[in-house]
Amino acid sequence: MSERNDGGRVPPVQEVLVDVPGWQRVRPRVPDTPQRRNLEKRRSIREIVFGAQDGILTTLGIITGVGVAEGARSAVFISGFLALLAGALSMGVGEYLGRKSEREVVQATIDMEKREMAADPQGEFTEQVAYYKLKGFSPDEAEMIVKRLTKMPDIYLYEMVRDEFGIDPREADDTGLRAPLAMSASFAVGSLVPILAFMLPLSMNASTMTSLVFAVVALFAVGYHAGTLSERSPVGKGFEVALFGIGVFVVSYLAGHFIPPLFGHAPVGVGG
Repeated sequence: MSERNDGGRVPPVQEVLVDVPGWQRVRPRVPDTPQRRNLEKRRSIREIVFGAQDGILTTLGIITGVGVAEGARSAVFISGFLALLAGALSMGVGEYLGRKSEREVVQATIDMEKREMAADPQGEFTEQVAYYKLKGFSPDEAEMIVKRLTKMPDIYLYEMVRDEFGIDPREADDTGLRAPLAMSASFAVGSLVPILAFMLPLSMNASTMTSLVFAVVALFAVGYHAGTLSERSPVGKGFEVALFGIGVFVVSYLAGHFIPPLFGHAPVGVGG
C-alpha cells in the first residue's frame, strides 16, 4: 500500500475499479460547453491561414518563375492551374493523413493508460492524487476528488490522460473531414489570387506586378480575418501575415537569383 509524503495512507482503490462493470471499455468523456465548441470552430483559422498563404506564395512563385519566363499567358495559366490542383490535393491529403496519424498516437496512449489502470490501479490512483496536490489541493482534498473520480471511469480516464500526457482525448475521435477540406479549399482560393492578375488586359510585365500586389493584399486580408477571431488588432495581424509572406518571397527570389550562378546556371526568374 502506497504512503503519502506526509505519512498518511493513500486509500486503496482496487475494489472500486473492479466493481465498476465494463470500465475498461469506457471512452474518455470530455466535459463540453457551447464556448468550447465555438473556440474549436475559431481555431480552424489555422488551416485557412496556412493553406491560403501557401497557395498564394507557391503559385506566385511558379507562375512568375516558370510561366512568365516563357513569355506567354498560356504558360502562366497552365503552370498556375497545375500548381493549384497539385497543391490543393497535396495539402488536403497531407492534413488528413497527419491528423489520422495523430489520432492513432492519441488512441494508443489512451489504451496504454487503460492497461496501466488495470495492472496497477493503486499506483494510478496515487499518481492522480499527486497531480491534484500539484494543483494546490491539500492531500485530503486531492484524495477525496480522485476517490470520487474512480466511480466515474470515463471522467477518471480523461483526467489521467490530460494530467499525465497533456493531450486532449477528443483528438482520437476527430475523424471529420472539415480540416482537410478547409486546408485544400483555402490553398485553392489562395492559388487563384496571383493567377487572376493575368486574366486582366495588361502586358505581361504589368500583370506580373499586379500579381505581386494581389498577393500582398490577399495575405493582408487573411491576416486581418485571423485578427478578428483573436484579441489582436486585425490590422496589425494583417500586416504581420503580409510581411511574413513578403519575407518568404524575397528569400525565394534571392535564392533563385544568386544560387544558380554558383553552379554555372543563369539566375532563375522572379519566383525561384
